Amino acid sequence: MVSAETKVGLSLLSWNVKVSTHEELRKYRPSSDFLISSSGLPRLLVEVNSTLQDSWHMDLIRMLTMGAFIVRFVNKFVSAFCKEKNFILCAMFLWDNGAATRYTSFQQQIQNDEVVCCAL
Repeated sequence: MVSAETKVGLSLLSWNVKVSTHEELRKYRPSSDFLISSSGLPRLLVEVNSTLQDSWHMDLIRMLTMGAFIVRFVNKFVSAFCKEKNFILCAMFLWDNGAATRYTSFQQQIQNDEVVCCAL
């Protein structure tokens, strides 16, 4: 049973995802700097840039990859979203200069393939 409570806080502990594929158990432990969840599902991810300005922003790449995973997972395995595939995840990236960029991740049917899209 899933509760309808909303949790807000620092994501010091990651949440566990276990998926069985072809009789193999896979584990993934995503975490973010800040997380807001509702009904047990992540709704907002926040990452703070911790890399040098002239390097690849690995925190941003990790956040967007994690967001794509969450959207696909929820749309595939949570019954409320399986049919319509309409789960939307918001994410914010805080840059080293204090600016923030907001991202919205969702799944869309494009040429017979379900892809995760991200809009600014």
